[in-house]
Amino acid sequence: MPATRTSAGSVAGLLATADSLLTAGLGGPLTPAGRARGAAYALRIALEAAVDAVLTAEEAGLRQVTMRAKLLCLRHYAGPDLARRVNALWSGLSTGCKYHHDEIGPGHAQVRAWQTAVEELVTELAVPGTDLNFPQQTGMQRPQTEVRMAAYDGEHT
Repeated sequence: MPATRTSAGSVAGLLATADSLLTAGLGGPLTPAGRARGAAYALRIALEAAVDAVLTAEEAGLRQVTMRAKLLCLRHYAGPDLARRVNALWSGLSTGCKYHHDEIGPGHAQVRAWQTAVEELVTELAVPGTDLNFPQQTGMQRPQTEVRMAAYDGEHT
């Protein structure tokens, strides 16, 4: 589910929702597994919203592409290390959000670890001035050397 708003308030609200799902008592209709999966959804959407905020600030056209494509583009705007960590966390959260009848969902401790990681990455993504200037690739540059053709002007055997 893609995030529709990228304001800091919506990210904070999603992080608070995940926290309340993980800290609330066992009352209500949700089971502990349902709470953990719901928190994983909220964390994934918060991470998506933070990525959207970075990319929308740079390129308005990136708003309409898939999250996988956005994660590929993030490497250019946030650097390879941060982009790799965001991608790995997003992949883990996506797996944790899926329900399979033959698998146990993410545990409370796993979702808490994801929560800490999402909070750290959201903070890193929000840091202004992460604009990295990558050199434009123009192909292979050959060193300028003189080519001596005299050896090939008839002395060829």
